[in-house]
Amino acid sequence: MIDIRSDLAKFLADSFPNLTIADDEDLFGRGIANSLFTIQLIMFVEKHFAVQIPNEDLELDNFRTVTAMTKLVERLTGTRPDA
Repeated sequence: MIDIRSDLAKFLADSFPNLTIADDEDLFGRGIANSLFTIQLIMFVEKHFAVQIPNEDLELDNFRTVTAMTKLVERLTGTRPDA
């Protein structure tokens, strides 16, 4: 089973090995993510989780934190978090 949060956190850790990024940390507010990285992040999400992100979901708020990205992928894949 895919662990969405862990896979996203690993992608960020691999992309920024010298940083510790909390699940609710604002990637844009902290200056970690820029427009180029956002495109890489979208491509990773679509390929890794086998989803197509609709245009209406291409908003910064959906990619601002690991938590927000996890919720987006859960919604797009129809998975639910463990209760």
